[in-house]
Amino acid sequence: MKFGFFAMPEHYPWENWTLSYDRDIDRIVYAGKMGFDEFWIDEHHTGDYENVPVPEYMIAKASASTHKIRLGTGVVSMPIHDPFQVAERLAFLDQLTHGRLIAGIGAIGMPADGKLYEVNPAESKPRMLEGIEILEKYWNTEEPIAHEGEFWKYNERSIQVRPYQENVPIGMAAVTSVSSFELAAEKGFYPISIFHTPIHSEGKNTLPSLKDQAAALDRGAIRAGRDPKEVRKEWRIIREVYVAESREQAIEDIREGVHDSYQYLHEMGFTPYFKVNDKMRDEDVTMEYMIEAMPWIIGSPEDCIEQIKQLEKETGGFGYFFINSRDWVPEDKWYRSIELFARKVMPAFKNTGVRKASLEQALQKRIKVTS
Repeated sequence: MKFGFFAMPEHYPWENWTLSYDRDIDRIVYAGKMGFDEFWIDEHHTGDYENVPVPEYMIAKASASTHKIRLGTGVVSMPIHDPFQVAERLAFLDQLTHGRLIAGIGAIGMPADGKLYEVNPAESKPRMLEGIEILEKYWNTEEPIAHEGEFWKYNERSIQVRPYQENVPIGMAAVTSVSSFELAAEKGFYPISIFHTPIHSEGKNTLPSLKDQAAALDRGAIRAGRDPKEVRKEWRIIREVYVAESREQAIEDIREGVHDSYQYLHEMGFTPYFKVNDKMRDEDVTMEYMIEAMPWIIGSPEDCIEQIKQLEKETGGFGYFFINSRDWVPEDKWYRSIELFARKVMPAFKNTGVRKASLEQALQKRIKVTS
């Protein structure tokens, strides 16, 4: 398993946003030092909490202070952009990062962003798909070519600066349907499951679960003649994560921050996204409910290891585990949580030089002592 971060990024509108950008860069640098494999930055234009409108700028700045960690746009909202310009600037960014770029592409995740740019919601996904087609066309062809699609038309043209990588990887996030996961498996895109996707869900008014998405990946892989196990290795699952000395301490540390974060999401109309069945009331969507239902990865290092193992078991396996980067606690506690995760959780899943037999024995001894 590999590990990474996904940052919306979320910063409270009553705080210093100039400082928040510097803090995000510091977090990316720290993640690289702690052995994380990837760090993704999202794009948003409304809402007052998610304050990065151009993730490419953040990635360009972070790439100058990092050397190994891969950097992803998570995601570029393709329907509101000219895809040729996206192809050009991402190719240039791939050069600046020396081939560490992952091009995360998506439809419009924030309805208010679509309203701002006057995009018909029914056109959001078709525009995204045509945009990806344009990216691949101009990245993979040096000679000038034309494009005539449903939403964009270009005379013969080409991008001047070629990508650093022979094939720039494309990531695709989806929330409301599983068809994007089938497409990702067929096309070789990296599938991304958002932090509030539960393991199980039921009912006509609930969103697809991780199990639904897993089944879609398997279907798409088989249809394309790909090995489903290999496709699963590309699957990135994002979770809320916080590590402390104990589960009780972890919950106490994050409670106030969780309230602020999810109050914002509730006000933006995302409450239905958090329900696992049609019978739930809005007031049932509490922190305690979400910790268990999503699930969140919360508690001591031993707790988090067992929770991730359970997530692996119930989904059938995935390749990347992402931490949703939050501002729930002061920076010293955030860094402490990530240090504990890197030092004591990651070795259970990643080759960090630790002998697995020794690790299992040590964990069992610690569990016995603390139980």
